[in-house]
Amino acid sequence: MMAATGRALGFAGRNGPWLLLFGVFAGLVAPALATLVRPLMGAAVFVFTLGAFLKADRTAFRAEAAARWAICAILLWVTFGVPMLAYAALRVLPTWPDLSTGLLLCALAPPVGSAAAIAAMLELSAPLALFATVVPTLAAPFYLPALAALLAGADLAIEPVALSLRLGVIVGGAALAASLLRRFAGAWVRDNPNAMTGVAVVGLLVVGIGAMRGMREQILLAPRAAATLLVIAFLVNLGLQVTGALLFGALDRTRALTVGLVSGNRNITLVWAAAAPFLAERPGVELFLAMAVLPIFILPAATRRAVFALRRVAPVSSALRIQPRG
Repeated sequence: MMAATGRALGFAGRNGPWLLLFGVFAGLVAPALATLVRPLMGAAVFVFTLGAFLKADRTAFRAEAAARWAICAILLWVTFGVPMLAYAALRVLPTWPDLSTGLLLCALAPPVGSAAAIAAMLELSAPLALFATVVPTLAAPFYLPALAALLAGADLAIEPVALSLRLGVIVGGAALAASLLRRFAGAWVRDNPNAMTGVAVVGLLVVGIGAMRGMREQILLAPRAAATLLVIAFLVNLGLQVTGALLFGALDRTRALTVGLVSGNRNITLVWAAAAPFLAERPGVELFLAMAVLPIFILPAATRRAVFALRRVAPVSSALRIQPRG
């Protein structure tokens, strides 16, 4: 049983980006499947977080945490730098109000919760992605409403303490489960790295399918606008990934690309849910948020080869590399 499970999870781990792409399109072409899977998304978030923790042991966490200044700079960038860059860009670039609001809401969101799982699929730094995701996400309920009101004029319905506790339970529960698995099934965890990535992929696959509920209807209501906004969403996601990677290019290549990953992929569903009352009379903003979800699930398959190639290219100047102490 364990061997069969390991083989299935190993297959998922080796083919994660393509399975994720399949999940997105399955949810789009089969709305009934997306509706059926949607209630499982909460459990799926726990599963892909568990997979990310299984890919990052204590030694890896300590190695990342040792570079304190780098970690602090990354946290400041992904939490406040990304939205401020978006705000500054929108002050000078021609756009329209709904798009500007949608872009700001996306940028204001913390990194997407699945970033560490995607990092594991792309063989980037899952521990760094966890740091860059968990801290801003737990803090988001406290800073996000004020920044959204200030920069985007959006009123977010968030109960800070309750949401932080709920997020903390998911993260803490996944960390505890990973610790128990390492203790009682350590050899299996250690000998099946692809299967550990596969755990994350299974969770992401469920989320990818469930996130598509209602998406086809939104696209069919305004196909031309949806296509335009989808192109913009892809360009923004890629642009932020490139910007983040270049900004932290002094890190080794794997870590720089991980910063890029968490810079471009934001937790859009978090702000989307929180802004529901505000969005009721702004269908253009909501359509952009819907389109901005798609690149998160589609891009890993499209960029996997490029990421692998870039990871193998030596930095231009090794003197600029910042390695964690430890």
